[in-house]
Amino acid sequence: MQYSILSHCILPKESKHIMEAKIHIGKKAEYNYIEKHIHGFEYIEVYPKAKIFIEDEGKFKTDFELLKGRVGLLDIDYEAKGERKSTIEMATKARGIKNDVIKLREVGYLNGEKSKGVLKSRIAVMNNARAEVYNKIVANGEYSIGHVDCKEIVKDNGVATAIPVVEVNHPKAHVTHEAAIGSVDKKQLETLMAHGLSEDEAVELIIEGMMS
Repeated sequence: MQYSILSHCILPKESKHIMEAKIHIGKKAEYNYIEKHIHGFEYIEVYPKAKIFIEDEGKFKTDFELLKGRVGLLDIDYEAKGERKSTIEMATKARGIKNDVIKLREVGYLNGEKSKGVLKSRIAVMNNARAEVYNKIVANGEYSIGHVDCKEIVKDNGVATAIPVVEVNHPKAHVTHEAAIGSVDKKQLETLMAHGLSEDEAVELIIEGMMS
């Protein structure tokens, strides 16, 4: 059994978007939740929170993406637990401007044998925006495999924090992680500007490329 939900949220004016979910995915079932936001340039508060349980051979995938506009306050809190041969995939793409705040907490527990999990985040902060990213995978099952991948771009007075945590509690489990925080790549910037783009246009193109 497979369910796929595509949620398009358009929030042009000051508002709050709140989600609190409990999701139970049965044996061999698959649940895909794709959430794409388009915001205006007023202050928006977004609070997606979910607890997910995946039975044997079940699959859970979620993808949050801010396509346009400012964040305001984005506070994502997802926690997923997977049993034998289950799969957890969580991805977040967002950018902050002005005094926006991005808070991301994603935790995956690979409890079952041969369970798999990937946590992926792509964040950009500029002006006076801040980002706090906390990604954690706990591998408890035999032959469970996990990966944490976090990349953040900082511009102007933006501040970014990344805390990738991997915890392995079985000698036959394996988890990897990578985290990169920094300014826009200088060589990429110079190459694009040599082709006639302004600095702001080049930065925007690089960020779009990271988000894609």
